[in-house]
Amino acid sequence: METPRRPRSQVTPRTVWTVASHVLALVTVLWLLARVWTVLSWVMVALFLALAAHPLVRWMERHRVRRGLAVFSVALLGLGLLSALLMTLVPMLLEQGLALVRAAPDYIDRLQHLSWVEKLDERYDVIDRIAAELRQRIPMTPGPVIGVVTDLLRKLAAVVTISVLTVFFLLFGADLFDKTLQWVEPSRREHWRTLAHEMHRTVGGYVAGAFLISFIGGVVTAVSTLLLGVPYFMALGLAMAVLGLIPFVGSSLGLVLVAGTTFASVGMKEGLIAVGIFVVYQQLEGNLLQPLIQRRTLKMNPLLIALVMLVGTALAGLLGALLALPIAGAVQVLIEDRLARLNEQWRNGKNGATRVILAPEDQGTRPRPPAEPPVIQH
Repeated sequence: METPRRPRSQVTPRTVWTVASHVLALVTVLWLLARVWTVLSWVMVALFLALAAHPLVRWMERHRVRRGLAVFSVALLGLGLLSALLMTLVPMLLEQGLALVRAAPDYIDRLQHLSWVEKLDERYDVIDRIAAELRQRIPMTPGPVIGVVTDLLRKLAAVVTISVLTVFFLLFGADLFDKTLQWVEPSRREHWRTLAHEMHRTVGGYVAGAFLISFIGGVVTAVSTLLLGVPYFMALGLAMAVLGLIPFVGSSLGLVLVAGTTFASVGMKEGLIAVGIFVVYQQLEGNLLQPLIQRRTLKMNPLLIALVMLVGTALAGLLGALLALPIAGAVQVLIEDRLARLNEQWRNGKNGATRVILAPEDQGTRPRPPAEPPVIQH
């Protein structure tokens, strides 16, 4: 009696080696990204700033200013603003910010005596936990001098590197892209050039508009809290300007921060006025500023924006939240281009397969003569 033969395995050694090599390559890429993440984050921030400064450079070029001189002027303007900030606003900002952080536990104690806060605290015991955590974590004395100096030098190196990269992106980014296109098939170069221009217009317009809107929000916050008598108006204005760059949740977080600080430091009446001012401003921002400034930028589903923000924040914290939407906007342009080409192929019936179409006389029930081959249409 013959022993039945086992079926041959469909998994060949070549398949195993191919899958293993792909997994190894993926792990290597992830390892390299983890190793160079700091430098990569500097590059992304520099690109973010270059996209924000590009409209001003283009405006100067349209007024017959050479690009090199325009980039130099914009860089000089940025360095001037940064120097003015460091020499005038930063000491006040640091003083106000440190005082705000140190006074936070006392403000929480004041808020605890409000009726609606007392009800929440009796049920969840939230206030006592927050106050104890702040008292434990906020130091009242400066850290070691060596650690402070090292941290300052690291941040200074980051600022210098990002500034230089931003200028290089503005000066040589277009030339580098043109040289990269030399690796693309000549018949496809114009398509990729148009696609890159669309990505630059969409993402760059969004970034520049986001900077402008967040700056307006910061100014409104600083002026409003100053008029209301809040002693930390500069720190709150800067916090609102940074949070304003984060879509959707940023302005809400800023509203909670500013309203809570105003309630605790000035009083109930001024806190209610601050809430009213920010509600009116958010309506103006959502219905007037954003449609006016960003009318031709990102058009993305709100659910997709929320998912992108969650993923970006989980991967890189605040930096990921700032860069997630511009990166998603660039990817969206690529996906929309691919979808448009697929729709065109589907409309024309060119889906990559060869179709066999019979002649009209062969489409009935009678058998087809063997001498007549089918008409092949590609």
